[in-house]
Amino acid sequence: MALGFEGSLGVGIGLLLGLALLKYSGYVDLIKKELSYIASGAIFLLLGSVINTAADIPGIGAAVTWIELIFVVIAFILVLIGAITMAFQIFSKLK
Repeated sequence: MALGFEGSLGVGIGLLLGLALLKYSGYVDLIKKELSYIASGAIFLLLGSVINTAADIPGIGAAVTWIELIFVVIAFILVLIGAITMAFQIFSKLK
């Protein structure tokens, strides 16, 4: 990408943009709790990308890589929980 939004930084910013655009769908009042899970996952992705900038420092590179991996796994779990509960919430109201 032109601005360097790649990896977990691009995914985190994309999730936050998606949440901002979701405001216009009319479902926000119905799924506020689920949106907080997804927003928390996006913040963990942004934290992982910020920590990854220190991976080139000698002596702490391996530790930084592991910490970034932990942040990405936590973000994946939070976004997955939010997406599954959001789908249940939306589809249960459509019946």
